[in-house]
Amino acid sequence: MSGMTSPEEPIVTPVGDKPRRPRKPARAEKRPVLVRLFGITVWGGVKLAVTCILVGFFLLALEFDPVADDVDVFAALSELVRNLAGAAVWAVKNFWQPLLAGGSIVLPLWVLWRLASLPFRK
Repeated sequence: MSGMTSPEEPIVTPVGDKPRRPRKPARAEKRPVLVRLFGITVWGGVKLAVTCILVGFFLLALEFDPVADDVDVFAALSELVRNLAGAAVWAVKNFWQPLLAGGSIVLPLWVLWRLASLPFRK
């Protein structure tokens, strides 16, 4: 009985082996359909709300009125694409203006933050 250990002998595992975790059941319990469909985290809800707000801004900028008689979703989408393309062309032509405007606020604050946090950095 060389392969068997007596009750008083400790079982020794090799150094490189990781402890084994208990196995999960073969079949996990399924969540209900409504929970799988509408169950989101708090962070997911925040992202969803921010997305709704951004889309709402675009719709308000396009003066989209869903109850108007002449509602044309495809025309609204094409106008949105034209406006976005126009904004992209403006940004390429005039990228330096928003860069300078934002930089005039962000860069001094960034330098102040770096100076204030200097003693705490290694």
